[in-house]
Amino acid sequence: MNYSQRIQNFQNFIKEQDLDACIIDNCTDIYYLTGLSLSVGQIFISPFTAQLFVDGRYIENCQQYSPIESRISKNDALFSFINSQKNPSKKLGFDQNTMTYAAHDRFSKKIQKYCPQGIHIIPLSSPLESLRSIKDADEIQLLKKSADLGTKGFHLAWSLLKEGITEKYLAQEIEIFWKKEGAEKPAFEINVSFGKNSAMPHHRAGDSVLQEHDIVLIDMGVCLNKYNSDMTRTVFFGEGDAELQKIYHIVEEAQLASLELCKAGLLIETLDKTSRDLITQAAYGEYYTHSLGHGIGLEVHE
Repeated sequence: MNYSQRIQNFQNFIKEQDLDACIIDNCTDIYYLTGLSLSVGQIFISPFTAQLFVDGRYIENCQQYSPIESRISKNDALFSFINSQKNPSKKLGFDQNTMTYAAHDRFSKKIQKYCPQGIHIIPLSSPLESLRSIKDADEIQLLKKSADLGTKGFHLAWSLLKEGITEKYLAQEIEIFWKKEGAEKPAFEINVSFGKNSAMPHHRAGDSVLQEHDIVLIDMGVCLNKYNSDMTRTVFFGEGDAELQKIYHIVEEAQLASLELCKAGLLIETLDKTSRDLITQAAYGEYYTHSLGHGIGLEVHE
Protein backbone atom coordinates (compact mmCIF):
# COMPACT_ATOMS: atom_id res chain seq x y z
CA MET A 1 0.00 0.00 0.00
CA ASN A 2 1.28 3.46 -0.88
CA TYR A 3 0.40 5.27 2.34
CA SER A 4 2.54 8.28 1.45
CA GLN A 5 0.41 8.79 -1.67
CA ARG A 6 -2.77 8.50 0.38
CA ILE A 7 -1.49 11.14 2.80
CA GLN A 8 -0.64 13.40 -0.12
CA ASN A 9 -4.05 12.85 -1.72
CA PHE A 10 -5.74 13.88 1.51
CA GLN A 11 -3.49 16.91 1.83
CA ASN A 12 -4.67 17.95 -1.63
CA PHE A 13 -8.27 17.46 -0.46
CA ILE A 14 -7.63 19.78 2.48
CA LYS A 15 -6.41 22.50 0.14
CA GLU A 16 -9.38 21.99 -2.17
CA GLN A 17 -11.74 22.42 0.80
CA ASP A 18 -10.02 25.71 1.71
CA LEU A 19 -8.99 24.30 5.10
CA ASP A 20 -5.71 24.80 6.92
CA ALA A 21 -5.70 21.34 8.52
CA CYS A 22 -7.86 18.44 9.60
CA ILE A 23 -8.13 16.08 12.56
CA ILE A 24 -8.74 12.40 11.76
CA ASP A 25 -9.86 10.27 14.71
CA ASN A 26 -11.76 7.48 12.95
CA CYS A 27 -9.65 4.34 13.46
CA THR A 28 -10.60 2.92 10.06
CA ASP A 29 -9.47 6.16 8.40
CA ILE A 30 -6.26 6.07 10.44
CA TYR A 31 -5.64 2.54 9.16
CA TYR A 32 -6.32 3.68 5.59
CA LEU A 33 -3.72 6.45 5.91
CA THR A 34 -1.07 4.56 7.89
CA GLY A 35 -1.67 0.80 7.82
CA LEU A 36 -1.79 0.79 11.63
CA SER A 37 -4.58 -0.95 13.59
CA LEU A 38 -5.39 1.23 16.59
CA SER A 39 -8.32 1.41 18.98
CA VAL A 40 -7.77 5.14 19.53
CA GLY A 41 -5.59 7.86 18.04
CA GLN A 42 -5.62 11.14 16.15
CA ILE A 43 -3.88 12.40 13.05
CA PHE A 44 -3.25 16.10 12.60
CA ILE A 45 -2.79 16.69 8.90
CA SER A 46 -2.18 19.90 6.98
CA PRO A 47 -0.77 20.59 3.51
CA PHE A 48 2.65 20.83 5.19
CA THR A 49 2.75 18.05 7.77
CA ALA A 50 1.09 14.91 9.12
CA GLN A 51 1.50 13.79 12.73
CA LEU A 52 0.02 10.78 14.50
CA PHE A 53 -0.82 11.12 18.20
CA VAL A 54 -1.32 7.94 20.26
CA ASP A 55 -1.18 6.92 23.91
CA GLY A 56 1.56 4.91 25.57
CA ARG A 57 0.13 1.55 24.52
CA TYR A 58 0.82 2.22 20.87
CA ILE A 59 3.72 4.67 20.74
CA GLU A 60 6.55 2.13 20.34
CA ASN A 61 4.77 0.26 17.56
CA CYS A 62 3.80 3.47 15.77
CA GLN A 63 7.27 4.97 15.99
CA GLN A 64 8.59 1.81 14.37
CA TYR A 65 5.97 1.27 11.65
CA SER A 66 4.05 4.48 11.01
CA PRO A 67 4.70 6.19 7.65
CA ILE A 68 4.30 9.55 9.43
CA GLU A 69 5.90 10.91 12.59
CA SER A 70 4.29 9.57 15.76
CA ARG A 71 4.02 11.37 19.09
CA ILE A 72 2.71 10.36 22.48
CA SER A 73 -0.55 12.10 23.28
CA LYS A 74 -0.06 12.80 27.00
CA ASN A 75 -0.29 16.33 28.43
CA ASP A 76 -2.46 17.56 25.54
CA ALA A 77 0.43 17.20 23.11
CA LEU A 78 -1.90 17.48 20.10
CA PHE A 79 -3.10 20.95 21.07
CA SER A 80 0.37 22.17 21.94
CA PHE A 81 1.51 20.96 18.54
CA ILE A 82 -1.35 22.75 16.76
CA ASN A 83 -0.41 25.99 18.54
CA SER A 84 3.27 25.60 17.61
CA GLN A 85 2.72 25.51 13.84
CA LYS A 86 4.42 28.24 11.81
CA ASN A 87 1.33 28.33 9.61
CA PRO A 88 -1.52 28.61 12.16
CA SER A 89 -4.58 26.48 11.46
CA LYS A 90 -7.32 29.11 11.33
CA LYS A 91 -9.78 26.61 9.83
CA LEU A 92 -9.46 23.13 11.29
CA GLY A 93 -11.72 20.37 9.95
CA PHE A 94 -13.03 17.38 11.89
CA ASP A 95 -15.27 14.42 11.08
CA GLN A 96 -18.73 15.23 12.40
CA ASN A 97 -19.83 11.61 11.89
CA THR A 98 -17.28 10.14 14.31
CA MET A 99 -16.61 12.84 16.90
CA THR A 100 -19.21 12.61 19.65
CA TYR A 101 -20.89 15.64 21.18
CA ALA A 102 -18.90 15.16 24.39
CA ALA A 103 -15.62 14.80 22.47
CA HIS A 104 -16.42 17.92 20.45
CA ASP A 105 -17.08 19.85 23.66
CA ARG A 106 -13.74 18.78 25.14
CA PHE A 107 -11.95 19.47 21.87
CA SER A 108 -13.42 22.97 21.61
CA LYS A 109 -12.36 23.84 25.16
CA LYS A 110 -8.81 22.57 24.57
CA ILE A 111 -8.54 24.58 21.36
CA GLN A 112 -9.61 27.74 23.21
CA LYS A 113 -7.09 27.03 25.98
CA TYR A 114 -4.04 26.17 23.90
CA CYS A 115 -4.67 28.17 20.73
CA PRO A 116 -5.56 31.73 21.75
CA GLN A 117 -4.95 33.01 18.21
CA GLY A 118 -8.44 31.80 17.34
CA ILE A 119 -9.20 28.62 15.40
CA HIS A 120 -12.51 27.78 13.77
CA ILE A 121 -13.29 24.07 13.88
CA ILE A 122 -15.21 23.08 10.76
CA PRO A 123 -17.50 20.01 10.67
CA LEU A 124 -16.95 17.69 7.70
CA SER A 125 -19.01 14.67 6.69
CA SER A 126 -16.68 11.63 6.38
CA PRO A 127 -13.76 13.62 4.90
CA LEU A 128 -11.95 10.52 3.58
CA GLU A 129 -15.03 9.06 1.92
CA SER A 130 -14.24 10.41 -1.54
CA LEU A 131 -10.72 8.92 -1.41
CA ARG A 132 -11.73 5.58 0.07
CA SER A 133 -14.59 5.14 -2.40
CA ILE A 134 -12.11 4.68 -5.27
CA LYS A 135 -10.16 1.50 -4.62
CA ASP A 136 -6.56 1.30 -5.79
CA ALA A 137 -5.07 -1.80 -7.44
CA ASP A 138 -3.85 -3.26 -4.13
CA GLU A 139 -7.27 -2.86 -2.54
CA ILE A 140 -9.00 -4.48 -5.49
CA GLN A 141 -6.79 -7.54 -5.15
CA LEU A 142 -7.49 -7.76 -1.41
CA LEU A 143 -11.23 -7.44 -2.03
CA LYS A 144 -11.05 -10.25 -4.59
CA LYS A 145 -9.19 -12.49 -2.12
CA SER A 146 -11.79 -11.78 0.55
CA ALA A 147 -14.61 -12.50 -1.89
CA ASP A 148 -12.92 -15.73 -3.01
CA LEU A 149 -12.63 -16.92 0.59
CA GLY A 150 -16.26 -15.97 1.15
CA THR A 151 -17.24 -18.11 -1.83
CA LYS A 152 -15.25 -21.06 -0.48
CA GLY A 153 -17.18 -20.66 2.78
CA PHE A 154 -20.44 -20.91 0.86
CA HIS A 155 -19.28 -24.05 -0.95
CA LEU A 156 -18.42 -25.58 2.42
CA ALA A 157 -21.87 -24.67 3.75
CA TRP A 158 -23.51 -26.24 0.70
CA SER A 159 -21.58 -29.48 1.27
CA LEU A 160 -22.67 -29.65 4.92
CA LEU A 161 -26.41 -29.33 4.31
CA LYS A 162 -28.24 -32.37 5.64
CA GLU A 163 -31.40 -33.02 7.59
CA GLY A 164 -31.10 -32.40 11.31
CA ILE A 165 -28.32 -29.79 11.38
CA THR A 166 -29.05 -26.45 13.00
CA GLU A 167 -28.56 -22.94 11.66
CA LYS A 168 -26.09 -22.24 14.46
CA TYR A 169 -24.01 -25.32 13.60
CA LEU A 170 -23.66 -24.27 9.97
CA ALA A 171 -22.70 -20.70 10.89
CA GLN A 172 -20.05 -21.96 13.32
CA GLU A 173 -18.55 -24.32 10.73
CA ILE A 174 -18.24 -21.49 8.20
CA GLU A 175 -16.47 -19.27 10.75
CA ILE A 176 -14.08 -22.02 11.84
CA PHE A 177 -13.20 -22.76 8.21
CA TRP A 178 -12.51 -19.09 7.44
CA LYS A 179 -10.25 -18.66 10.45
CA LYS A 180 -8.30 -21.78 9.54
CA GLU A 181 -7.79 -20.18 6.12
CA GLY A 182 -6.25 -17.08 7.68
CA ALA A 183 -9.21 -14.72 8.05
CA GLU A 184 -9.37 -12.31 10.97
CA LYS A 185 -13.08 -12.78 11.57
CA PRO A 186 -16.48 -12.86 9.87
CA ALA A 187 -17.26 -9.43 8.43
CA PHE A 188 -20.51 -9.53 10.43
CA GLU A 189 -22.56 -12.11 12.30
CA ILE A 190 -23.23 -14.95 9.89
CA ASN A 191 -26.92 -15.28 9.06
CA VAL A 192 -28.10 -18.83 8.34
CA SER A 193 -31.87 -19.14 7.98
CA PHE A 194 -33.85 -22.34 7.41
CA GLY A 195 -37.44 -22.49 6.20
CA LYS A 196 -39.72 -19.69 7.36
CA ASN A 197 -36.78 -17.90 9.04
CA SER A 198 -35.48 -17.01 5.56
CA ALA A 199 -38.31 -14.47 5.25
CA MET A 200 -36.44 -12.27 7.76
CA PRO A 201 -33.41 -10.69 6.02
CA HIS A 202 -31.53 -10.17 9.28
CA HIS A 203 -32.51 -13.30 11.14
CA ARG A 204 -29.72 -14.60 13.38
CA ALA A 205 -28.67 -18.24 13.26
CA GLY A 206 -30.38 -20.20 16.02
CA ASP A 207 -31.47 -23.71 16.90
CA SER A 208 -33.87 -24.26 13.99
CA VAL A 209 -33.30 -27.63 12.35
CA LEU A 210 -32.98 -28.19 8.59
CA GLN A 211 -35.77 -30.27 7.06
CA GLU A 212 -36.32 -31.72 3.58
CA HIS A 213 -37.57 -29.14 1.04
CA ASP A 214 -36.60 -26.17 3.23
CA ILE A 215 -35.40 -23.00 1.59
CA VAL A 216 -32.00 -21.96 2.96
CA LEU A 217 -30.71 -18.40 3.07
CA ILE A 218 -27.07 -17.68 3.95
CA ASP A 219 -25.94 -14.06 4.34
CA MET A 220 -22.25 -13.93 5.19
CA GLY A 221 -18.99 -12.13 4.69
CA VAL A 222 -15.40 -12.50 5.81
CA CYS A 223 -12.69 -10.05 6.84
CA LEU A 224 -9.33 -11.00 5.31
CA ASN A 225 -6.31 -8.68 5.48
CA LYS A 226 -8.67 -5.99 6.85
CA TYR A 227 -10.89 -6.04 3.74
CA ASN A 228 -14.42 -7.40 3.82
CA SER A 229 -16.63 -9.42 1.55
CA ASP A 230 -20.41 -9.80 1.70
CA MET A 231 -22.55 -12.34 -0.12
CA THR A 232 -26.10 -13.61 0.19
CA ARG A 233 -27.18 -16.92 -1.34
CA THR A 234 -30.53 -18.67 -1.38
CA VAL A 235 -30.75 -22.40 -2.12
CA PHE A 236 -33.37 -25.14 -1.90
CA PHE A 237 -32.71 -28.24 0.16
CA GLY A 238 -34.75 -30.59 -1.97
CA GLU A 239 -37.40 -29.39 -4.43
CA GLY A 240 -38.79 -26.58 -2.31
CA ASP A 241 -42.11 -24.78 -2.54
CA ALA A 242 -43.28 -24.02 -6.11
CA GLU A 243 -44.23 -20.40 -5.31
CA LEU A 244 -40.84 -19.78 -3.69
CA GLN A 245 -39.07 -21.26 -6.73
CA LYS A 246 -41.04 -18.87 -8.95
CA ILE A 247 -39.98 -15.87 -6.86
CA TYR A 248 -36.40 -17.14 -6.78
CA HIS A 249 -36.23 -17.10 -10.60
CA ILE A 250 -37.74 -13.59 -10.75
CA VAL A 251 -34.98 -12.34 -8.46
CA GLU A 252 -32.37 -14.24 -10.48
CA GLU A 253 -33.61 -12.59 -13.69
CA ALA A 254 -33.42 -9.15 -12.07
CA GLN A 255 -29.91 -9.81 -10.82
CA LEU A 256 -28.64 -11.02 -14.21
CA ALA A 257 -30.21 -8.04 -15.99
CA SER A 258 -28.34 -5.66 -13.69
CA LEU A 259 -25.06 -7.56 -14.09
CA GLU A 260 -25.31 -7.33 -17.88
CA LEU A 261 -25.44 -3.53 -17.65
CA CYS A 262 -22.35 -3.19 -15.46
CA LYS A 263 -19.63 -1.03 -16.97
CA ALA A 264 -17.35 1.77 -15.85
CA GLY A 265 -19.12 5.10 -15.52
CA LEU A 266 -22.64 3.73 -15.15
CA LEU A 267 -24.67 5.26 -12.33
CA ILE A 268 -25.35 2.75 -9.58
CA GLU A 269 -28.96 3.93 -9.41
CA THR A 270 -29.43 2.67 -12.98
CA LEU A 271 -28.55 -0.85 -11.85
CA ASP A 272 -30.85 -0.63 -8.85
CA LYS A 273 -33.72 0.68 -10.98
CA THR A 274 -33.27 -2.09 -13.56
CA SER A 275 -33.65 -4.83 -10.97
CA ARG A 276 -36.42 -2.98 -9.14
CA ASP A 277 -38.48 -2.44 -12.31
CA LEU A 278 -38.32 -6.12 -13.24
CA ILE A 279 -39.40 -7.24 -9.78
CA THR A 280 -42.17 -4.63 -9.74
CA GLN A 281 -43.44 -5.82 -13.14
CA ALA A 282 -43.63 -9.31 -11.67
CA ALA A 283 -45.91 -7.92 -8.91
CA TYR A 284 -43.40 -8.27 -6.07
CA GLY A 285 -42.10 -4.68 -5.97
CA GLU A 286 -43.55 -3.93 -2.53
CA TYR A 287 -41.28 -6.63 -1.07
CA TYR A 288 -38.10 -5.12 -2.51
CA THR A 289 -37.39 -3.26 0.73
CA HIS A 290 -33.61 -2.90 0.43
CA SER A 291 -31.06 -1.65 -2.10
CA LEU A 292 -29.49 -3.73 -4.86
CA GLY A 293 -26.11 -3.54 -3.15
CA HIS A 294 -23.67 -1.33 -1.28
CA GLY A 295 -20.06 -0.22 -1.19
CA ILE A 296 -17.59 -2.42 0.66
CA GLY A 297 -13.95 -2.27 1.70
CA LEU A 298 -12.35 -1.69 5.09
CA GLU A 299 -15.93 -1.48 6.35
CA VAL A 300 -18.83 -3.73 5.41
CA HIS A 301 -20.92 -0.72 4.38
CA GLU A 302 -19.03 2.23 2.92
